Amino acid sequence: RTYLHATNYKNTMPITPRYSLTQTSTHLHIEVSIPHVRVSTSTIELRVVEGTEVNLYAPPTYLLRLTLPDRVIDEDAVEDSLSSSAIGLSPIQEVGAPSNEAQRLLTKEDLPKLQYNPEKNHGTLVVILKKEEEGIWQDLDLLGRLQQPTQKVQLKPAEKKLLVQEISENGEESRSSEINEAQQEVLEECLSIQKTISYGLFKKYSNVFRDYARAGLAHEMLECPNPDEAIGKGEESIELEEQYRRELRRQTENEKFDASRYLNDLDIANEDDMIFESAIMMKPHWMEINQSDVGGNSFFTDHESHLLAELPRQTNIPTNLSAEQKQSALLCLLDILFAYVYDHRTTDGDPTVESSWTVMILSPTLSWLECYNSPYDTIADVIGWSIRRSLIYPYLRSYDLAKHIAEDVCEIMKRGRRTVIRCLLQLHKIMEQSESHYLFNKLYIDPLIGWIQQCEEDEVQQIGDALEQLLTAKGSNSSDVLGKQHLDLDLEDIEKRFFESDDEKDTSSSEDEDSSSTVDYESDDESGGDTDVTTDEEGQTERLTKEDGKHSSALLDNNIGQEEGSLIQVMQNLTVNKDSNCCS
Repeated sequence: RTYLHATNYKNTMPITPRYSLTQTSTHLHIEVSIPHVRVSTSTIELRVVEGTEVNLYAPPTYLLRLTLPDRVIDEDAVEDSLSSSAIGLSPIQEVGAPSNEAQRLLTKEDLPKLQYNPEKNHGTLVVILKKEEEGIWQDLDLLGRLQQPTQKVQLKPAEKKLLVQEISENGEESRSSEINEAQQEVLEECLSIQKTISYGLFKKYSNVFRDYARAGLAHEMLECPNPDEAIGKGEESIELEEQYRRELRRQTENEKFDASRYLNDLDIANEDDMIFESAIMMKPHWMEINQSDVGGNSFFTDHESHLLAELPRQTNIPTNLSAEQKQSALLCLLDILFAYVYDHRTTDGDPTVESSWTVMILSPTLSWLECYNSPYDTIADVIGWSIRRSLIYPYLRSYDLAKHIAEDVCEIMKRGRRTVIRCLLQLHKIMEQSESHYLFNKLYIDPLIGWIQQCEEDEVQQIGDALEQLLTAKGSNSSDVLGKQHLDLDLEDIEKRFFESDDEKDTSSSEDEDSSSTVDYESDDESGGDTDVTTDEEGQTERLTKEDGKHSSALLDNNIGQEEGSLIQVMQNLTVNKDSNCCS
């Protein structure tokens, strides 16, 4: 074994190589791509520490550090086993190994092995490690989890006590101690005044936009104005400042809500909108996943595995998170996933240059650096705020589409960590290609990818189950907590007034049609009476009109008979006149 000394790579900044893991019940194979490296026994350094930590160094470029989920046989175990057998003693049991493990003699065949293939990917090194116990290890495809350093127990330093204390003659403490206490109070007061606003996952960042980002980035990247400056006046607490910011967010949303724009998309499902129909009908990748692959080592593609290995290790993630902190992080994940799913469906899975803006503007976590406080903020609150923003900002402002997207988020969470990670990896790529929103990867997306790999499967799936209960609660005693009445946009009143105005227009138009037809009928009765034409002997004609149209039937028949006789006389006169004119 060649030990890996920190001085070899401390100042060279090596990178993590591309690698993958496969396993059998007895061995673990780590395939590492190290192109363009001269390989020899003197250049490749491998060290296995305590059976769980694997360090591989290919100077000066590559350094791989992995923490395995279980123990493998290292050189120390082989040496101890051989030494014990040489002096006639039974093999010494490894520290941390199960007490019921069958003791057996380890040989040089059990040592870690290296195999080099110069033709594969311009140089591939395979590390073969033998497991202490036979079995199949889980989560070997979560490469970010394997790259996390082991958590070592740190003892709290003992409190320092003064060995000598100055006492005055009257038994009182010295004046110097009083001065120190006064200075300490002033210092604490100054620190309380200078409290800064923190954001990012687990609130690990502050003053990023003021001290590090380029000028104008906050305005391009966020909807929240001046993210590093306090909104409240005076010495307000951070919790109260977060409440001020939330109230400002809701006020801004109310001002930007356009009722007429919402009504335009109210019946969009029946308007043959191509984008809406495509968003509803598409089959996203989380619906195509074979459940047999979930939890296996074949879930991620090679590109996704490489991206997982390339992401920086999130060493700033707290190790001992409380239940409230975990719940708050999961709530942030919910609204980010909602925004991602909206963009994924409306772009048919092919992100555009507007995708980063769409995701930002729909997510309160990203657009306003929202911090959720569990248990005061609930899953219903987070999904409701996301639905609310989807009716204010994007192209399609349909409540039905928003509920459909909430169901997608539920399905993603129920399918577990790997499906969530795949969505976050795609979102990482979207933000990385944006000139204005790339910083979200550092603040939220990459930490979420690293942290989700540390979570247990049931912690993620329980959020999906809880969301499913909310989505199926319509008509129950909960009165649909995600309904329109809970979005604080007066949607039901807006729709009611809209439909009432339509009914009034329909009623008035029908009345106008009826009145116009009645007027036409009456005019026909007044001016459309029967007329007779009489002609005297000189050929002059005269129009005779009935003065009264309200005759009895008997009189009417009599008039008709008289009129027929007159008409015959007129025709005869016309014939006589015509003959006389011809003769003349």
